[in-house]
Amino acid sequence: MCSVVILSKKKTTLISLSVIVSLAVVIVVVTSLPSTPFFQPRSGKLQNDDEAEKSKVATNDSSSSNQTAATTTTTIMPTTIDIVSTTSAFPFVQRWVAQYENQQLATSGNVNVDYLTDREIIVAEGGSDRSDLAIVGVPDENNNNILYVPVSTQAVAIVYNIPSFPDIPSGLRLNSTTLFLILNGSITRWADAAIKNLNPSLNLPDERIVVVHSGDDNNNSSSSTSSLVLLNQYLGLQSLSWPKNDSIAASGPAELAEMVRKIPYSIGYVDFSYAVQTRMTYAAIGDANGDYIVPSTQSIGRAVDVALQFHNSSTDRSSSQQQQLPPTINASRLVNGSYPIVGFYYAGLLTNDDKEGRDDVATLDFVKWIISGGGGQQTLLEVQYPPIYPGNNKQLATYTKTTMDTISN
Repeated sequence: MCSVVILSKKKTTLISLSVIVSLAVVIVVVTSLPSTPFFQPRSGKLQNDDEAEKSKVATNDSSSSNQTAATTTTTIMPTTIDIVSTTSAFPFVQRWVAQYENQQLATSGNVNVDYLTDREIIVAEGGSDRSDLAIVGVPDENNNNILYVPVSTQAVAIVYNIPSFPDIPSGLRLNSTTLFLILNGSITRWADAAIKNLNPSLNLPDERIVVVHSGDDNNNSSSSTSSLVLLNQYLGLQSLSWPKNDSIAASGPAELAEMVRKIPYSIGYVDFSYAVQTRMTYAAIGDANGDYIVPSTQSIGRAVDVALQFHNSSTDRSSSQQQQLPPTINASRLVNGSYPIVGFYYAGLLTNDDKEGRDDVATLDFVKWIISGGGGQQTLLEVQYPPIYPGNNKQLATYTKTTMDTISN
């Protein structure tokens, strides 16, 4: 009985010693840990999902008492390019933006486009709240702070709606004289002798002609749309007065195209890309040789090739002015299968003297993509516009390279 008591006392002593040792170990471990608590409140407001993706910071590694590991990953913030574009270029500019963002998403950012009238773009270029880039059909030659690079052809299709005609593009022939008399209201009926003489095989209806035009186009040629500027150039006019009767004003090219499609016996003018996208019927237009040309990839491309041979050939301009002015297309020189109502669309870029601290790297990258053969130039074929880069247009390529180098320096 006595031995049992002795053993019990020894066992109790061993247990007590074990407890004391364990407590000592715990105290040593706790005192060796960092003083920072395991759970601490976040400073500032919580990050949302987008902010968390943009900045990732590794937390302290509490598994080591001697080292704190912290890793920071920096993500390049995407750049936003703000563009203003003439509304008539919508069919392919919208494609440019979508395809550029898809192809360049890993290295570039977003492209925002505001579609404005030509008059509004001129005002925007001269104001304080300017965009990074303007796509226009008529360069503002009075603004020395902007350099222009051709990015696409621009063709004007004469569209019409004669319900009894087959829905084919070359169903009607019009030359400059007859078209002028129609648009100013001197010829009022489709069965007029002047139209019949050009179209002897067509059964023209004796119906009144309804002229549809843009509400932005008036007698002041300086505020007209680029489409009317090209049309006036073909007609040999400074301005065109619309008929007081039998004419309707549309708010823009999209509405103009829609109104011609809906109004029987109407006629109007739209950018060729609109005519293609909306499957409109458009006329064959007479050139200086008396040939009638339908707008197409081939005939518009031919116009560019012919026109560039006469680029800035006017004798009333000095050599310094010629170097600053962008390439243009002279409709009076267009023959031999060239569609005669053709011009350029331009990218207007701010010069070094007028950037106001803007970073133009992203903007220049976008323009370079537009004029590249595998980029924006390939996209033009979707609206039946011919690429103007690359190709045999060495003069155009040289002008563009010089201009881009000037802006990037």
